[in-house]
Amino acid sequence: MRYERLSLLFACALFAAPLTANDGHKRFSDLPKEDKVFWGNLAGVASISLWGIATWDYGTQTPHMEGDGWFRKDDKHGGVDKLGHFYTNFTLSHGLSYLYQSWGYETQHATLLGSLSAFGLMGFMEFGDSFGGHGFSRQDFIMNTLGAITGYIFLTRPELARRIDIRVEYIPGGQRDIFTDYENMKFLVALKLDGIPSVRNKYLKYLDLQLGYYTRHYSSAGSQENRERNIYIAVGINLSHVFHNMSHKKTAKFFNYYQMPYTYIDHSKNLNDSTTTR
Repeated sequence: MRYERLSLLFACALFAAPLTANDGHKRFSDLPKEDKVFWGNLAGVASISLWGIATWDYGTQTPHMEGDGWFRKDDKHGGVDKLGHFYTNFTLSHGLSYLYQSWGYETQHATLLGSLSAFGLMGFMEFGDSFGGHGFSRQDFIMNTLGAITGYIFLTRPELARRIDIRVEYIPGGQRDIFTDYENMKFLVALKLDGIPSVRNKYLKYLDLQLGYYTRHYSSAGSQENRERNIYIAVGINLSHVFHNMSHKKTAKFFNYYQMPYTYIDHSKNLNDSTTTR
């Protein structure tokens, strides 16, 4: 298996070589926008392959499927990984759309290309999982699809994006693979009061209403009795509105996708039992 992984690493290096080669011709910044999209996505495939080989054991198994329990208690992550797939596709479609606009694509075309690229790259990741320890997951693929579609909808309907954010809260927990560190993540939907025309009070516009989900003790080797699947509601500070009013538009945009810890008051319910947590 060691030689298979070395072969895959070598193939990925060859894959990405055209992006860094300087043969006296055009540099990447001088390429037509269509070529930039092609090579950019190729670089994404190479990066996913390298990370998968280093972290997710790509190339160590024959192709196989993974059995998932969606959001059931007995699922290995309690379903929070499904929200991770949804969120990654959602944010990646937005990031690539903005990138493609900077390369010269008009907004509508860039939005479509960004969503398709996100779907393609994450689909390739799922394909790679079939050769590693995770296995191909139909449920992950479905959430990838829904995330890319939702990303496209939000980009084409600005009035929706002004009212609703899809965010992740994350506090690093020391795990090497931050992308699957679900023990330290929360995923949420936030209704921003500043985006609702009927809310006229200037102080209320600094708040948002949140609905979120997270799991705990699924990644540890402890007893399954300690596992938690938590759903929560919260009232938080809309940091995007705060920084927008301070003319920090890039920072305001960042907080449309990231939830700052300790900036909200929440009420949580552990779905695995009758315990209510704060």
